[in-house]
Amino acid sequence: MITLCFFDHESTTWQQRKLKALSDGFQFTSPIWIDLSEASSEEELHVMQKLAIAPTMLEDFTRQRHPPKFEAQDDFSLLILRGYADPDFSELTESAQVNVLFSRDILISKIQCHDPILASQLQPQLAEKKNATVSDWVKQVILAVSASYLGKLLIFEDELSELEDVMLQKGDDELMSTMMRYRSVLRKVSRNLAYQKDIFAEASYEELHPMSKMFLSTDVRDFYEKFERLHSMTDMYYDQLSDLVHGYMSTTSHQINERMKVLTMVSTIFIPLTFIAGIYGMNFANMPELMYKNGYFIALIVMFFVGLGSLIWFKFKNWW
Repeated sequence: MITLCFFDHESTTWQQRKLKALSDGFQFTSPIWIDLSEASSEEELHVMQKLAIAPTMLEDFTRQRHPPKFEAQDDFSLLILRGYADPDFSELTESAQVNVLFSRDILISKIQCHDPILASQLQPQLAEKKNATVSDWVKQVILAVSASYLGKLLIFEDELSELEDVMLQKGDDELMSTMMRYRSVLRKVSRNLAYQKDIFAEASYEELHPMSKMFLSTDVRDFYEKFERLHSMTDMYYDQLSDLVHGYMSTTSHQINERMKVLTMVSTIFIPLTFIAGIYGMNFANMPELMYKNGYFIALIVMFFVGLGSLIWFKFKNWW
């Protein structure tokens, strides 16, 4: 199903028409918004052919999954963005893909999102005013995509602080597993934000960039700064989690080394004692020491001083 919206100057309200109106050549007053989020592939193809969209741009627009990108051909420009659709950073099930194809008078959008609340936020907001423009709608979509990350990153900052406190006081393997999941999600989020940041960075620094025809330079710069900050925050949180993981691994390794040190000292003490006991436990007939009246007590005393001497040596070396 296709939703086609336009502003009716007579009623001063936004009106909707069916796909047949586009086929009949109905004269709309600009701007026009065509929503293809619920459209079939046949309906998408019909709209694209009616508006003479380039085949390469059509292919990118209709793909189910596509990295963020910006492309301009003839009168239309294609902008593909990805919002964050999950409630938190514990897992990344699916990104909200926003495909926007626009000219000065026409906006075609396709939102792929499993969260209906976020999907409605990513749609252009139909303002009850005559001077609404396509660039205003696209700007709303870009800001909504950046907001889908910002709110969750700010909440995650508090969660990360609590996680760090718990980790320093009583870290365990379950917390370690949680941090590893967070790192995996943040790495994927950082990749999406890097793509989107580069889109607006290129548009911000090129004077003749096609995006400058639709937006003011201050707006393009604002888009870049928003995604650049989001990308920096994501990388910063990823680095903090990495530091916690490395700190936990170092602490665990140190604890293992301390246990191994104790076991090594115990083994070192008992190795010579076992050696003495093994010598005099062989029971050969021609062992003169076996005939000593106090041989048993002498052996015990020797073993005692050997063990005590080992402990004193370890203390001298500051092993304990």
